[in-house]
Amino acid sequence: MTTRSRSTGRVPGAGWVRPWLQLVEISVSAPVVIAYRTARLATGGWPPDARERRELVRMVREKAEAFGRVATVAVTTPPKDTARLVGGVVAPVHRTVVSNRRRLSGH
Repeated sequence: MTTRSRSTGRVPGAGWVRPWLQLVEISVSAPVVIAYRTARLATGGWPPDARERRELVRMVREKAEAFGRVATVAVTTPPKDTARLVGGVVAPVHRTVVSNRRRLSGH
């Protein structure tokens, strides 16, 4: 039996399910992305060709964009809604990591 909050009608802790699942998927996908990128860079030789340079630029750009999105969410979300804050911080990182895994693996 599920107990709902009388004031909101919501199940306590339900807001944490999505961020938790996204964190789990990030923890699985990030090492895969790192492995793909490392293998491509290691087998590509030196200096990197145009395709690898684009990938390197993409990596740096993604980090800067993710930091900006996370900072915006952290500053604009009220502290009382922690699950929403964590969800807002995790969602853009999750999107990027999963997208990279699919793109680099060819799926």
